[in-house]
Amino acid sequence: MSFKFEFFIKSFKIASQYIGTTLEVALSGLVIGLILGLVIALIRFYNVPILSQFFIGFFTILKAIPIVLILLATYLIFAKTFDQFAAGIGWQMKFKDMNPLVIPIFCLSILSTIGLSETFRGTFASIGKGQQDAAKSIGMGTRQIIVRIILPQALPVALPMMSNTLIGLIKASALVSMVGVVDIFAAAKISAQQNYRFLEAYLAVALIYWILNSVIEQGAGLLERNLNRRLRRDAA
Repeated sequence: MSFKFEFFIKSFKIASQYIGTTLEVALSGLVIGLILGLVIALIRFYNVPILSQFFIGFFTILKAIPIVLILLATYLIFAKTFDQFAAGIGWQMKFKDMNPLVIPIFCLSILSTIGLSETFRGTFASIGKGQQDAAKSIGMGTRQIIVRIILPQALPVALPMMSNTLIGLIKASALVSMVGVVDIFAAAKISAQQNYRFLEAYLAVALIYWILNSVIEQGAGLLERNLNRRLRRDAA
């Protein structure tokens, strides 16, 4: 089958219209995962009783489950229980009225939380205990140590993994069409089904993903250099 450049351009234009949907799902998952992952990493770093052991076991289970399975299971659970739950608390909303992005964002947030919590926990462990002891000796509390000692040093170190997590979420978002969301990949498949030019459509999608991920990598690298430069200036 010959390659038709005009179909490639057509698929590229159609798929590009859904870049916003893909970025909304991925960025929302990253932000939620960043907040939850940071909190959970601190809980595990300070070995908070009960909660620390709970998250260790919980993440061990979730790490073994493919994201596609989490997506489908979440969708089925919501579809079967949401209406009854909403009626029980007096909501008028039905499952069919729910924003279709809620489930993909929820599932990608789980994926992001697992990865970022491990990232932050590793960066926290790399910070010398002597710095925390010195901070305590001058009267700093745990909150001040976290805000003024741990986070400023951990974030630049964690930044490359954060950008990798975002790239992973963008690629994982190609699965959201399984729960009724039209994203870049789904739009290209719909376009290809009209004329059976799947090769052109898939290459167009690959180019879009490559552009997005290249921009993220370059942006994260620039931000990392600026943060490291600022840290060196503050240290001096």
